[in-house]
Amino acid sequence: MKRKINKTAVSLVLAYLVLTCGLRMFLLSCANSHNRLSNEKITPVSLTVGSDSAQLDILGRSFQLRYPVSTDSRSLLAAYLLTPDELRAAAVLSAALSDRLS
Repeated sequence: MKRKINKTAVSLVLAYLVLTCGLRMFLLSCANSHNRLSNEKITPVSLTVGSDSAQLDILGRSFQLRYPVSTDSRSLLAAYLLTPDELRAAAVLSAALSDRLS
């Protein structure tokens, strides 16, 4: 039983590393191939955080994520850290989609 759990954990870590490294290599290769076709420089990923929004640029496409400005940032940070990853991802995705559609 314990051997099966260890094997599953190791395979999950390896799958995560392969996907993460693969995504990084894909972004770098897209950026490098774009630079070879034109003299314009393109950054693979950049994040700019402002006072009321964050702008994420991925291979020339820009996504603006707006968040509410509050005087009590400690409570927002605590709420953010306590929410599950799935809920955070769904909230960010729905905010990005609603900005795109409107």
